[in-house]
Amino acid sequence: MPGMTRPSRLAPVLRLALAAMAAAADAGTLDAGARTRLVSDAQGAAVMVADAASPVVPHPAQVRRRRDSGPGPPTAPPARQPPPGTASEVGAPTSSAAMSASDAARCFADLAARKVGFEQTNAVKLGHCELSGAVRLLSVATPFGDVLVSGGPTMLCGFAGQFSGWVRDVAAPMTLAYTGRKLAAIEIVSAFACRARADKPGAVPSEHARGDAVDVAAFVLADHSRVRVGQDASEAPLADDLVHALRMTACGYFTTVLGPGSDPAHADHLHFDSALHGATPNYRICQ
Repeated sequence: MPGMTRPSRLAPVLRLALAAMAAAADAGTLDAGARTRLVSDAQGAAVMVADAASPVVPHPAQVRRRRDSGPGPPTAPPARQPPPGTASEVGAPTSSAAMSASDAARCFADLAARKVGFEQTNAVKLGHCELSGAVRLLSVATPFGDVLVSGGPTMLCGFAGQFSGWVRDVAAPMTLAYTGRKLAAIEIVSAFACRARADKPGAVPSEHARGDAVDVAAFVLADHSRVRVGQDASEAPLADDLVHALRMTACGYFTTVLGPGSDPAHADHLHFDSALHGATPNYRICQ
């Protein structure tokens, strides 16, 4: 990108994460009581790590799959069904993910209090997959301006809270610290989608089918330049470093973080979800 020089990659992610956290703290967006620490991986990349009391770790209730035994939120018209024969229909699983009416109401109120732009969709059906307590995420307020979320992706409200927290506390300040430009938008290529894991017929439902995942293709800066995930590092080394930094810090907010190099299916986007990989949400897959 014009006007920027590339720092050494041995430790820039750690320095940038510290700068981003300081900027967010100065702006009052980090909870002073949060017990969060930054550690580096073998390559010097910074990873947010926290104990179960920290707000950056999803609470077990956010990753536990459950059906609401009580009355759910008011039913909204079902989402438009995809045409027969599409990937969402062929071999698609049956999945249901729900927040209780009271949990959903609290979640909606929390998003509104944090000035997150969203639309309540409540009950949504796509193919054989259903969500209850869902929202369309539109924008995230940060100390540096609003960050638009392209396409208004549908997801469970709880996951929208996790994703918007990462955008506000990490992605926005880190992008500004690294590029000198504000983060203006995030391009989402997939969120709620009724499909099996890896789109394999008969496989277990993907976290996308539970409204608990998002795929990020690019970050748009205030000057309209795009930082694409999977862009050739030789063409845009600074963009590659920024994506690497954002990817590493996401490991503190989500239980699964995949991207270029994880497997061919994630060569051009970052995948975040909050799947439960063990008895607690403390076990994470960050590849």
